[in-house]
Amino acid sequence: RHLASMAVLPSRWLPLLQLCVAALSVAAQARVQDTVPRSSLEGQLITDGPLHAVRVVLNRGEYTAIPRQDGSFVIHSLPPGAYFLEVHDTQRTWPTVRVDVSAKTQGKMRALMTHNRLPLPLPLPIEPLVPRLAFFEKREGFKVSSLLMNPMAIMMGVTLLIMLVMPKMMANMDPEQLKEMQQMQGGLADLLNPEKLKEKQQMLEKKKREIKG
Repeated sequence: RHLASMAVLPSRWLPLLQLCVAALSVAAQARVQDTVPRSSLEGQLITDGPLHAVRVVLNRGEYTAIPRQDGSFVIHSLPPGAYFLEVHDTQRTWPTVRVDVSAKTQGKMRALMTHNRLPLPLPLPIEPLVPRLAFFEKREGFKVSSLLMNPMAIMMGVTLLIMLVMPKMMANMDPEQLKEMQQMQGGLADLLNPEKLKEKQQMLEKKKREIKG
């Protein structure tokens, strides 16, 4: 009977032993975390707009801070490591900042902007890349230059210039040059007229036949 009770005793105490081991491991982890230096990240969002819907997040929401009315914010108890700070804002576009927290010295951090690799002092002064997002394209007003650059306006201006200049040029030309120009204009008109162009082709074919015959 005594041997049987000794065999049954460990199975009864097994859950209690497991609970004690779990409690000891949690306590050990808490002691390790207490020995790890933690730092607080401070900064300020520099803008004139409202900040009631703005959030400052690290590593896509691992840590979150709500900025005050003056734009200042604090994120407490950061363990050593690398973090990416982003500003969630629907009205402005903010830069992404990389923050490296030192594992040796508490409170020692280094920050730089990811888009241009420029370092930032602490507390972080963060300014928006785009102060205000423009969702609609602004309609341009009437401009005289746009009217002058219109192809139709250019064609009308060239035609008007030709109508004004050509009579003066023709009045100062020799009769022979004037006759040549009229023949050239007639030839161009014939080329543009399909019926006359067809008549000329028939005449050329007729002359070729007469030459061959």
